Amino acid sequence: MSESRDTRLRFEQWAKNPQCTANAISAVHNVRMSEVAKREGAPITFGQSPFALARGQTFERSLFREQGKTMLEALHKARVLPEDRAGFADFRLRMSGGKQPNLDAALQATKDFLESAAKASTPAALAALPAVLAGPVVRIPGGLMLPEAILVIDVMAVQIEGDRPRLVVGEVKTYPDRAGFTDAGELATARAQAGVYVHGLRLVLADLGLTDALPVSDEGFLVLTRPGFNRPSVRAGESLQYQAQRAERGFAKLRVVAAELGGSTDPDIVIPRIQAAPTSYCESCLSFCDRAPVCHKAALASGDPTVLGDEVAHFLGATTLHRAFELMSGAEPGNEAETDLLARIAELGERNG
Repeated sequence: MSESRDTRLRFEQWAKNPQCTANAISAVHNVRMSEVAKREGAPITFGQSPFALARGQTFERSLFREQGKTMLEALHKARVLPEDRAGFADFRLRMSGGKQPNLDAALQATKDFLESAAKASTPAALAALPAVLAGPVVRIPGGLMLPEAILVIDVMAVQIEGDRPRLVVGEVKTYPDRAGFTDAGELATARAQAGVYVHGLRLVLADLGLTDALPVSDEGFLVLTRPGFNRPSVRAGESLQYQAQRAERGFAKLRVVAAELGGSTDPDIVIPRIQAAPTSYCESCLSFCDRAPVCHKAALASGDPTVLGDEVAHFLGATTLHRAFELMSGAEPGNEAETDLLARIAELGERNG
């Protein structure tokens, strides 16, 4: 029951390609793309690896052992928190190594904390607030996911800003932090997911009337692993302002999607709607969506440059691959954009000899 109510994974699915209407319908109506792909005769390739899940659980539990000692030390080192900030509050379920018996208890405990934190204004009350929150759980108002939109946030830090606290969202991932060589796509996805939590948390605080008393920072942090072993590497000061704004726009679309089909989650009703919905194929689809081969085939037939990667798509803009090949084969450009494209292609050719 807890797993079916926790919509975190569905929010993450949507955040990986929020431009795709079919992906949004799948996430909102809780019908997996693997079920759609199965009906289309496509191979199912993106089941969750039990080894990856076990590693992720092991890593997260290690961060919060001994009252969050490892997490707190890492946040001090990364200067997310000053050395004098301490304290730990655990909202995780027992099945995840925490203390809460179920999601309802975790939701209530999180709500109680937010309301008490908003009232803290004296130096003593502010100092008594925990610095690290493990797995806070919130219900986002507004009918975004069916039957309800519940988010379990990996970790939050509580900073003190003048005479009030400030919440800082953190996202935990198990892939290694290789400084300048960390996978850019994975970092972008993690930031997008963190931006969803920032905006979602702000909606919750607004619903509780706590926006002014308990602000959420535009900057968050990512908790990755160190190459070769499960020790945290914190990337502090991650700007989430754009990602939160994008989430705000996306949430409006999700509400529309959730209202369609009479709120049904019946696969026999939802799957035809997913199949008929517009798609937006992108490079990241290959890493998470079982319908990616279907969309790739359609994109290839239409000459969508994304089939060669997002960078090629950015370079060609609105020009299809078919038209680009024609231009490179001697066809006359039909407009200013095609003239500019030919000039950029020629410039690249000169650079590369």
